[in-house]
Amino acid sequence: MVKYEAAFVSERLKQTVKELQTRGVLNDSVVYVVMMNGGVWFAMHVFDCMPDMRNQVYFMKGHSYNGFIRERLIWDYFDIPSLEGRDVVVLDDICDTGNTSRAILKMLQRRKAKSVHFFTLLSRTTTDTSGLVLDSCIVDDSDDFFYGCGLDSQGSCDRMHPYIGIC
Repeated sequence: MVKYEAAFVSERLKQTVKELQTRGVLNDSVVYVVMMNGGVWFAMHVFDCMPDMRNQVYFMKGHSYNGFIRERLIWDYFDIPSLEGRDVVVLDDICDTGNTSRAILKMLQRRKAKSVHFFTLLSRTTTDTSGLVLDSCIVDDSDDFFYGCGLDSQGSCDRMHPYIGIC
């Protein structure tokens, strides 16, 4: 079932990128860290809104779900150099509980990032944002499981739909 139509998602993404550029969050000097796998779809669309971007981009991958069950966070891939004195923007598909984002924040702080800003396609009104600087294109008040726009349904290939659906 479609919850957010493709046109709505696209418009919210463009509006939020423009707003973050105006506020100076997205600029020519930040380092982008993209969370795989879901954040890749999101990052691609964010970067499409900024065609002249020449920033450094790094990738990291972790998982905390087994199907619909949350488990402890496991890092699959993390190869990011020192970020000493650099502002960092983390791009991800969803900030659900905030736990993964806080773990990322600690890791990036250990690499001496000057600041860390999280930018996600989707977050929830119930997301614990304590200690986080977070902007989301869409804030949802449900506890639905989503797919599409980078979000997956238990690892299925539903990630590439241009809309956000619910399982």
